[in-house]
Amino acid sequence: MAYPNTNTILIGDRVRYESAAGTIHGEVVKIMKDWNAAGDLIDWIYVEYYNEKSPTKYSIVRLADTALPMMKFVVTFRDYDIQVALKEKEVA
Repeated sequence: MAYPNTNTILIGDRVRYESAAGTIHGEVVKIMKDWNAAGDLIDWIYVEYYNEKSPTKYSIVRLADTALPMMKFVVTFRDYDIQVALKEKEVA
């Protein structure tokens, strides 16, 4: 499914990406700027996903926006009516 701007990530987006744990499906819960190990100020994407090994059954992973293309990070669902006023993040 294609969206008008496929390089934009919004809080509340449902996403899919590949990691060492396999393919993970989750929801973007926060986007914030913070320093990486190299000392660069970058955007970090926080994704909540179902984790059957967790006591609460949900976990949050913090992903650097610079790593998203390598992870084959894809927005799978977006509710445009709710997302209009929320923060946007451009992905390279």
